[in-house]
Amino acid sequence: MRENAIGRRQALTGAGIAAGGVAVAGLAATPAMADDGNRLQGSWMCLRQDAGTTAKIRLVVSFCGGDVFISQDISPSGTPFTGTWSAHGERFQATFWTGSPGTQGPASVGPAIRVQLRGSVSRGKLTGTYRVTVYAPGSVTQVIDSTTGTVSGRRIAA
Repeated sequence: MRENAIGRRQALTGAGIAAGGVAVAGLAATPAMADDGNRLQGSWMCLRQDAGTTAKIRLVVSFCGGDVFISQDISPSGTPFTGTWSAHGERFQATFWTGSPGTQGPASVGPAIRVQLRGSVSRGKLTGTYRVTVYAPGSVTQVIDSTTGTVSGRRIAA
């Protein structure tokens, strides 16, 4: 990696990849979110695991009205991610992003991190897979690292 790029562990773990943030559920409902046990809208307590590791990270993912998606690792704590989501029956997909400070201090340009999540919800359980892509500072086309993983969880009761 280049000198100004962050390390793999920092980008993929420290930045809080794939998921979280406590969010208020949106107000709009769609047919894909009918209250039949497969409803997706709202917040979910999940565990994620990057491929090739044994570490399981606890996170919160939130499917909000207006197709807004929020994610944040909570144990250990990570950076919030924001993006968008869509659902088709029991299947869903989400794409969400965060940034990371550069190596020249908090005001310097650092890598951008994108997560693409694909999954389903059935009988009150969310399961899916994700791909994390880390882009070079100042770019959303030059890939400097990537990984994949799995996620599963259950809805958070109010």
